[in-house]
Amino acid sequence: MPGILRFTLWAVSVVPFVFNTATLGGTPQIQSVLNRAAEEVQVEISLGQLAAQRSINTQVKEFGQHMVEDHKKASQQLELLALKQGVKLSPGKKHEHQQKLEELSHLSGHAFDREYMDYSIRDHETTVEEFRRRIGSVEDEDIKQWIILLLPILEGHREQAHRVKYSLQTNP
Repeated sequence: MPGILRFTLWAVSVVPFVFNTATLGGTPQIQSVLNRAAEEVQVEISLGQLAAQRSINTQVKEFGQHMVEDHKKASQQLELLALKQGVKLSPGKKHEHQQKLEELSHLSGHAFDREYMDYSIRDHETTVEEFRRRIGSVEDEDIKQWIILLLPILEGHREQAHRVKYSLQTNP
């Protein structure tokens, strides 16, 4: 698949917004899928920015910056998909993500690096599993195709996070 198409489809999953359910269009299922993606992108951007500030490891900083850049570039694509689906997005974060951001903001150095990479691995694993489950249950073909094309990119982020975590263990 051409790189730009793959990136564009992946990009649809990331923007720092959560739904305002009082003004939404689209089905509850579509709202749920887009909400999850929007929530995750905000977390990735915030944590990636924090990694750039708090990490002492070049690979961790680069991973964080990669997450920020990818997710910011992709935010426009998610907005387009939400518009097409009749979903209005508005800023917000889940409490558990806010807690993790707060926790990590108090760490620095090796402690930050280990915790950030552990969280990134767990978060990507959870997201990959959730999106795999949704493939079978999503009725909207646009959303289903988007998930199918998004999965390899999410899996790539997860694998990159594993590699960085491994490098921390072998080169402390």
